Amino acid sequence: MKFDPYSKRRQPGKFQNRASSRRKAQKVVLLIYLSVVFSISIGGILLLSNAQNVTIGGVPVPILFSFWQDKTARNAYFNGHGKKLHDRLGQMGIEERMKDYYRTQISDEAQLDQHIHQILYNRTGYVGEAYKVNSRGVLVLKNPENSL
Repeated sequence: MKFDPYSKRRQPGKFQNRASSRRKAQKVVLLIYLSVVFSISIGGILLLSNAQNVTIGGVPVPILFSFWQDKTARNAYFNGHGKKLHDRLGQMGIEERMKDYYRTQISDEAQLDQHIHQILYNRTGYVGEAYKVNSRGVLVLKNPENSL
């Protein structure tokens, strides 16, 4: 008697059960993925709705967004061109916008200017013409008697 592997009928429900459980697993994974995306989206919306009061590294979030949208500024930053970046930030009015943000906290204009330049120095490495860096990495005026 010859053995015929195809003579026995396969159980019809065996593979359907596997496919069904695979579909269920895919639905669970999709549900988890969508809940994570939804949660992150809600968190982002809440962050952006309060963005006027949030800073990252001392820079207000709306200013960071405007910087990030400017291709010239972005390229100068990532390529390490401090002078070009400083000039571009000046053209964009970033320094003035930062001063407007911090003016309620720092009333003295010379201290305000130093604070803004310190933040920009910490982020970009660029030292403004009126400043020099001391041994602790803090910007100080080159000529303190000529304070801004």
